[in-house]
Amino acid sequence: MSHAGQCLLRRLTQSIVAAAVVLLLSSCGAESAPSSSPVDTPTSAPSTPTAPAPPSPAATPATTVDEETLELAGALAQIWGHLEASAASIEAGNWRFAAAHAGHPVAEYWEQVEGPLTERGLAQPLREALDRYRQAVESQASDYQQAHQAAVSQTRETMEAVAGESWNDPAFRAELIRNLLESAEHEYSEAVQDGQLVELVEYQDAWGFFTVASQLYSDIAPQVQAASSEAAEEIEHELAELDRVFGTFVVQPGQAPASPEEVNEAVGEVRAELAKALQLATTEPKGPAETIAEIEALMQQALDAYARGEQDEAYDLAADAYLEGFETIEGDLIQRGEREFVEELELQFKELRDGIRQGRPPEELQALVDEISGKLDHALEVLQ
Repeated sequence: MSHAGQCLLRRLTQSIVAAAVVLLLSSCGAESAPSSSPVDTPTSAPSTPTAPAPPSPAATPATTVDEETLELAGALAQIWGHLEASAASIEAGNWRFAAAHAGHPVAEYWEQVEGPLTERGLAQPLREALDRYRQAVESQASDYQQAHQAAVSQTRETMEAVAGESWNDPAFRAELIRNLLESAEHEYSEAVQDGQLVELVEYQDAWGFFTVASQLYSDIAPQVQAASSEAAEEIEHELAELDRVFGTFVVQPGQAPASPEEVNEAVGEVRAELAKALQLATTEPKGPAETIAEIEALMQQALDAYARGEQDEAYDLAADAYLEGFETIEGDLIQRGEREFVEELELQFKELRDGIRQGRPPEELQALVDEISGKLDHALEVLQ
């Protein structure tokens, strides 16, 4: 599940390093392989016999995007996804789910996005639109659709304003799509247990994120097709498979439309083909041991920042320990029968963030971190 406080700068270093590595390898490949090598042959034919062939992946440096901007735009894209899930809940006749999703943008994201949006002069109109829609849903107003359309429009306008010139860069939107699909994958893994949809809000979160990702992809599909018809064909195929999973908005428990593994595979293929077509910098996925080590390091960094009186930095680091760390392994733990364990740890991560905000004594926070670390040892045993 998504929570507020996601750190906006966390993956910058990883992206820069990945890009540097790809550039180095590209240079080596360019020196060692002749231009007529199959490796350097584009996957799609040029539009005319005389048109120059597009540069191959082996000869083009990986594209990187500004991580701070991407993280903020990504949070806004997820807000958009919650708005879509809320409206779909109403159409399905479930105002209770609709109210839950209508409240998520402020309850789960606002603390994260408020500061950066305020600096850009974008916070107030978005907050007002989100509040109006939430109030319309809570009162079951007959004109909720107008409030929904206004909230979605304001969210998208804010996202475009945050992105600036990057919004017109297919690589930027591709990264948004990749991140949204990864979030949908995680939420779906949490929603399914033993072949059944047991956590409907998580399924609906995944549905919302996929819905937004699909809309964003339609905007850049021509550029992907031009870059690689082979990649575009594979992406369309996998998106169709995912549409089979998310084609119907579900409000009742029942048989899952696909296994988490099938969703993970389809998402992985789309992410990989987007990266290949648009030359996006990528990183190798982490194993459970590395992920848990990073979670523990981030928690310790949070305590250190708290001891220095840097409360906001401590909060961001604690949030990152969950968002960038534990949340990425929740689905795997749930699939191994550890749902209650995951829910306990989720509450403790939240308690850590709340404790930092509330100014609790450092020794209490240290004791909580020690307890979380002990439980992470169990998580590692389960996942290895």
